[in-house]
Amino acid sequence: MSHIALEEWKNYARDEMDDHKRTEYEEHLYSCDQCMSLYMEAVEAAQDELPSIEGPSLYTEQVMERIPVERDPVMKPGKRPWYEEKVFHYVLATAMTLILMASGIFGELTKITTDFEKNQQPSFTENILNKTTALLDSVEEIEEQEAE
Repeated sequence: MSHIALEEWKNYARDEMDDHKRTEYEEHLYSCDQCMSLYMEAVEAAQDELPSIEGPSLYTEQVMERIPVERDPVMKPGKRPWYEEKVFHYVLATAMTLILMASGIFGELTKITTDFEKNQQPSFTENILNKTTALLDSVEEIEEQEAE
């Protein structure tokens, strides 16, 4: 596609063309840097033709006044439920600890860990490592016997 004239880009910026042609021009902008610079000039020229907003801060204030104000629900500094109090959590943790200690659960846990450590079998990796080492040792012995 050939380059598009500045006047055409001005029409594009002012939205004075049909949708098919607009789509065609947009696709062309993706691939042509020269037309992109012409388009930027056209946008700047169109910007000068647009009416300016008088009192932008006043305009902003008017828009903000139209927006409904959403208020966050305010928590009243009243009494919290008993289950949200810190003291309740400390008392509960202490009671559970005492119950577990009295039932002997902690003693059973230590027995289980010591039994586990006593009955520990070599891991799969350790077995493979031992077999590989034995195989290499036997190969070395055979090589030494052949060398003699």
